[in-house]
Formats: sequence, C-alpha cells, structure tokens
Amino acid sequence: MSCCSDKPFIGTGNLPFNPSEVRLYGRKEHCPPGDAPDGTGETDVDGIRLKVGDCYILIDAGKVDIVSIGVIYGYAYEGHCYKLPKPRIMYLPVEAEEIQGDDCGYSSALGYSVWSLDKLERVIALDVRSDDIKTLILDENLPGNRSPLAYAQTQSLAPQRLRD
Repeated sequence: MSCCSDKPFIGTGNLPFNPSEVRLYGRKEHCPPGDAPDGTGETDVDGIRLKVGDCYILIDAGKVDIVSIGVIYGYAYEGHCYKLPKPRIMYLPVEAEEIQGDDCGYSSALGYSVWSLDKLERVIALDVRSDDIKTLILDENLPGNRSPLAYAQTQSLAPQRLRD
C-alpha cells in the first residue's frame, strides 16, 4: 500500500483531533522561586497564595491542579478565533506550548504561547480591576445599575377573605 492512501493525521502534536478543544493564546507568566511564603515558589496544597505587601491571600483552588499562569488575550474554538475584550489572568492545569507559525494572529516570535485544553477543564480566572471607589462600588450599585439578583425579592399574599 502506498503512503498516499493513508488517512491524514488531524490533531495537535501527537494527540488526535478533539472537537471540544479550546486553545488559549497569551503570555506565560513565570513565578520565580521564593515568591511563595515557604520560599519554594510553589502553591499551597489547599490553594493559591497571592502576596499583597506582607500579607498572603489564599485562593481556594478546589479541584484545579495548577501548572502554569498566563495572561490570556484570545482563544480558538471550533475553528474560529476570538479576541477577549480585556485580558484575563488565568491559572491553568496544563503547561504552555510554543505556537507553531502564525496561529490566529499570535506567534511565538511576539512572545505568545498557547494552552490546549478541553472545554470542560477546570481553571481559575481572576478579574482584577483598578479604579476609584466611586466607579467600582458606588456607580455600579446605584438603582438601575445593579444586577437583578441584588434587588430584594419579597412576595406578599393578598389578605384572606372570610367566607360567608
């Protein structure tokens, strides 16, 4: 049988095509040793420690095994490329890979990496915003700007009528 009659390989690397694959594009963040409170640079078994000044904030990782951290700018799913409206900081359960060529407008030459995950993989995404208190708290919580779940939900029954 000739080599031309073989079925072509469709997939990423040595892995076969996965229809539920999501490819995240961004920059890999490096955590130098000594950033963790114990000096090892590793995360806690029960969660992730973020250092703020001399304090550490523990984020419960739940059932997510953290392998790498990235600032994600876009993603590809079902053959289409998308850009995020603002970058997301994500703790990811897989290691970043080098982008082969120009993939969705991102390339390794520009410092980007790619993470290939199944769409049901658990990750941690941080939403970090910086502004004044008026914008972050007061303006967002004015009536009409609040989430519908923030309004009190009460139910009252009509008074009961006496029967003749």
